[in-house]
Amino acid sequence: MFLPLCLACQTLDSVSQNVNLNIQYGRNNMAFVGSPHQNQRPKDAPIDTIVLHHTAGDSLDGTVRWFQMEKSQVSAHYTIGKDGKVVQHVSNYYRAWHAGKSVDHFGRDNVNNFSIGIEMVNVGNGKDPWTTEQVDAVERLLRSLLRYRFAGKIKQITSHEYIAEPFGRKNDPLGFPWERLEPLSKEFNVPLIYDLKKFPKKKQ
Repeated sequence: MFLPLCLACQTLDSVSQNVNLNIQYGRNNMAFVGSPHQNQRPKDAPIDTIVLHHTAGDSLDGTVRWFQMEKSQVSAHYTIGKDGKVVQHVSNYYRAWHAGKSVDHFGRDNVNNFSIGIEMVNVGNGKDPWTTEQVDAVERLLRSLLRYRFAGKIKQITSHEYIAEPFGRKNDPLGFPWERLEPLSKEFNVPLIYDLKKFPKKKQ
């Protein structure tokens, strides 16, 4: 069973303190530090969904370390730090373990099968601020995925809160400024699906 990240928030918090991995960042402040927690997607699964999360921890390096630890059994494709640095953990074409038990707007379960998971460093208490550098980096990464890697293929950007089953199991990314992504949403005609009242889930 793949455990959702925040089931182990207390453990992540303990890992995140005083961790410095000396990650070497390259172009666009990006680096790759792989996680073992991944597997192949089903052969017939499209990649058409992006899921945004908060880490429930305070450190990019701590999250990277957590995704490498055998006991975590969780990962995401990317994590974005408060300073805008981005670490990729899993190839876009492989299945990361970020969604847990989940159903999307279209009534499809096992969202990990067809999604890209993006974690954003934030404690998730509703008070920890979303920095300009971080939100800018989120926007740049989304733009790259929408314009190049998955041009014309992504049909929704959603939240962990929205897809998590049963509803209320997750609340992330808590307090994220979704309005910052509205121009991107309109430019690529990709809806931001994070409000269950506005976008009730369909039954298959």
